[in-house]
Amino acid sequence: MTDICVVRRDGESVEDLIKRFKKKFSKSGVIKDLKEKMYYEKPSDKKRRKRAQAKRLREKEEIKSKTYRIKQLKYRKKQEGRDEEDE
Repeated sequence: MTDICVVRRDGESVEDLIKRFKKKFSKSGVIKDLKEKMYYEKPSDKKRRKRAQAKRLREKEEIKSKTYRIKQLKYRKKQEGRDEEDE
């Protein structure tokens, strides 16, 4: 079991303390593990789900890199246009 400990700092309010605890708790992944283990999942279904998740992440990263490249190209064209105006 994960030991999540939060010590109150000087002058820290109870709300801030609870906020820090919630953040540590959510980052520890306890809830995620509990939800995954709540029901039995066949190994083949687990593999299928993880493959689909990896595919979604790959596609998301690909879209991000494409939009970044497009923005870079637009910025370069803009700079080239300014350089031509200066001459």
